[in-house]
Amino acid sequence: MTSKAILLPPALAASITATLVLALSSSLAGADPGSNYRPLIESLNNKKRHALSEAEEAQLLIAGYQEFLADPELNSDERPELRKSLIKERARYKEHRAQAGRIQVAIRELQRLPNDQHVTLSSLQEAYTGLDLLATRGKAAWDEVLENRERFVKNLEREHEEHMRNAQSALRKLDAKEQTTRLLLNAVNPDVRDSSDGEFFVALKLPAIRSAVERGFRITSDPKDPKRQAQTTLIALIAYSQYFWDHYGGARTLLTEEEFPSDRRRNIFGVPDGKVLASDMISHNNSHFYYLAPKARESFNARLEMIWNEEAVTVTTWNQKYDGQFVQACKGLATVSDEYLVPNPQVFALLEKIELLLNELDSVHKSIEHLDSSYEQQLAKAKQFGEEARLSSAHYNAEIWSRESKQLLRGFEKSTTLLSQQLKASSESAWNPNARGISTSALIIAKAQKRFYAVRKVKTELRKLLAP
Repeated sequence: MTSKAILLPPALAASITATLVLALSSSLAGADPGSNYRPLIESLNNKKRHALSEAEEAQLLIAGYQEFLADPELNSDERPELRKSLIKERARYKEHRAQAGRIQVAIRELQRLPNDQHVTLSSLQEAYTGLDLLATRGKAAWDEVLENRERFVKNLEREHEEHMRNAQSALRKLDAKEQTTRLLLNAVNPDVRDSSDGEFFVALKLPAIRSAVERGFRITSDPKDPKRQAQTTLIALIAYSQYFWDHYGGARTLLTEEEFPSDRRRNIFGVPDGKVLASDMISHNNSHFYYLAPKARESFNARLEMIWNEEAVTVTTWNQKYDGQFVQACKGLATVSDEYLVPNPQVFALLEKIELLLNELDSVHKSIEHLDSSYEQQLAKAKQFGEEARLSSAHYNAEIWSRESKQLLRGFEKSTTLLSQQLKASSESAWNPNARGISTSALIIAKAQKRFYAVRKVKTELRKLLAP
């Protein structure tokens, strides 16, 4: 065995040398010249260089032993000893590489450790003094904020429920659906007692208009369904008011004698005949069917939907073939004065009663919407604590940090002692560095330094928030 030299292949030797140089250079980079622990860092770097050198030597021996064992001329009785030596050198290589790694971590943590002269054991103890009392006061104040908020929210909910009950009660008392249905059914009933001559005349003539619009709008009539009868009667009233648009809209008093519309210029849409297709009342037509545009549909359907909701009849198309029947029915419920048609004021009075009822209904619905909107806004505002939200995190941090203070102070004291001992012992040649203890201590001291300023900040914040 002694007759053969242990040689490392040139490529492997160059690789190990490059790795060693890179590791050494990286460990020295970034060292803080002003750090109190610079001598300790330099000593650790020396120990790391030594560990890497030992690892390199072990690597060279490993390569040599492997070369010997691969030699087929090697005596079989020499192989067991060579294997033992190979295993021993592999263990030595791993040990020194691991040691160098632990030392490198210790160096890195020491280099990261700020040189803060303000953070000492006594200054830390002073910072934590009174923190527990402030945390207790902050917790009590926050509980009071939560209690007040909960009470406010409950009062808000109770008031909202009360207002909503009152609004729903007003809605039930109004009973717009029942009132409108009864009013419209009586309007076409000639047998109503105590009716005036004008009301009796309307009751006789209005069904003809209703029949015309039912056919023109293709609405199936159902004499046994009071809701259907009331709805088609309301459509007839709306059609009548649009036929006499100049009177019902109040425009007649503003027109000159020449501008008065003639009978031939009147229709169910309230626009001049011959201009219906060009108006904004019709979207398109198919032969004699007029397809109502959104504006025309709204004029007929909106009031019905307000009263009967999903039960309301809707109109979409008008059959032009029933124009003549509709016009004749409207003329039957009108008078001629100075060669112009004058609508029956009793019909307009009836329509105005329904308008007043719808206005009242709309007012109640808007009141309910306003109540809901106001409630949501106040509730959202109640859930926003504003400046008081800082009290929550401040007292919570104070509680946690106060609870951890003994452990942190004990760790800080032990860590500073350990680093001081390692710094003193590092000048000795036989020093075996406690690399893991050094890196852990550096981390604990760095944490304590950060906590020192955080504790002082939270104490200042709590005093401000708890001030009268």
